[in-house]
Amino acid sequence: MTADSGQDGVAEEEASREFLVHGSDVRQLGVELAKVYGARAQAGLRRAKQYYMVMPPISCTEAQWQSLSDNARQGTRLCCPVATSFFDGLEEGLGWNVYQALLDFEIYTLELQRQQRAKLNESSSSDSESSSTSSSSSSPAGAVGALDPEILEQASAELARERQKLQLEKLIPEEPCVATGDDGQTVEPPTKLPKPGRCTGFAVVDAGGKCDGSVARALLAQTVDLPAVLYGYADFDCVLRLVTPAGWVTVWDTDGRFCPIGLNSAGLSVGVFNLHDRHTDGFKQPAVTLQALTWELLLGQYSLASALAFIRSLAAPMMSGSALLLADAKLGAVTVELNPSGPVVGEIQRGLPVVRANHALLEQSVASFGATKRSRRDSGKRQQALSTLLAKHLDEAADASRPPLDAVTALAMLRNAKKVKNRATLAIIAMDPVRGELHVEFRDRHPVEDQESTRVAVQLGMALKAVEQALLRGALEATTDRPRLCSGAEA
Repeated sequence: MTADSGQDGVAEEEASREFLVHGSDVRQLGVELAKVYGARAQAGLRRAKQYYMVMPPISCTEAQWQSLSDNARQGTRLCCPVATSFFDGLEEGLGWNVYQALLDFEIYTLELQRQQRAKLNESSSSDSESSSTSSSSSSPAGAVGALDPEILEQASAELARERQKLQLEKLIPEEPCVATGDDGQTVEPPTKLPKPGRCTGFAVVDAGGKCDGSVARALLAQTVDLPAVLYGYADFDCVLRLVTPAGWVTVWDTDGRFCPIGLNSAGLSVGVFNLHDRHTDGFKQPAVTLQALTWELLLGQYSLASALAFIRSLAAPMMSGSALLLADAKLGAVTVELNPSGPVVGEIQRGLPVVRANHALLEQSVASFGATKRSRRDSGKRQQALSTLLAKHLDEAADASRPPLDAVTALAMLRNAKKVKNRATLAIIAMDPVRGELHVEFRDRHPVEDQESTRVAVQLGMALKAVEQALLRGALEATTDRPRLCSGAEA
């Protein structure tokens, strides 16, 4: 793959989709990466803090963020020696606490837990009001005690913050705002952004290469679905190619967040997924974050066998719930579900695909899985849609005249699977650990001129306002040679 050449007014480093970094060891690798990636990482952390700590309702305070980063540092030093050296080098080069940037899944979990508390408060408030009204209709005046005004005030404030959070997340102004264009006509504000989706993926290792001396084919692919406003609209997503004498690592990262999805020279491919777990013990003690664990597995040049042994032997708990897809050609493919109570490892598959989304698949994880019924249902539909498409393709691939499943085909499959790719998909990633290839379908934004919007409206038979709204949502795709937007802000 090649890096973008940049665009007018944007430094080449800011516009680049690829970085190649060499280090004499893992620590020096961190130092060298900080030199070319530090500004992007700092901007990404600033965006995260703006979203979670400033945008109401508050998901996390500065004190909480600092406490979690302290626990993450201690947990990493207890369990992840290679990642520790890498982060030490990053901190030397960055000059700030890199562990604050290794909490994406954990802070997101805090926000999910906050939302659940808000819903409980809303439900409790509604039940109390209903009970009070019902009792008042059949009881003498004064027979029913008044509700505690402090509780009502807290519930009302929480609901108000929840509404405001949704407004800001979806770019809905609190009060309708009126703007005028160059022609003096009223311009309506953009409608809400599409509801963020969730990641979906699969890993498959064929049955060859086990006894006959041939090399098995292996593949791991997934979508990455994240709130665009939180991750700079994918403008700064890139591929990091990191090289030391011990081997190489090639990963996709979003918005400078040090959240790798990729593979190493030992043949291990790693995919990551959010898995909302109700456990909170991991926030209160030294614990390992998903990002730290993933860097350890990749930079430590683990194989699938050694990775599973390492995960099972962690001396500290995981900080929050999450899931991994792991694959290598030697052993097979497997999903691992992680939470503070301990890792749960699925059955290693060879010849059959392992498909997952964002609901618990393994029995030991189901009890503490905390997502809503709606989220579980949506996750299940995405998993089923991809499973069906995979089964069809693998059946057809049994015909020798049909091409086998490869990384390019995997990208197309995820792109076309019903419900899997949506307007919140920032990237589609496919890895071939045998060939050492990482394929990424980035989400590029390009400026659109007024006459182009008008032409699209005529061609599609749509109202101009509808076309403009679709453009804002990223719902229209086109091929263009013009430079992409690289601002990290709403266009």
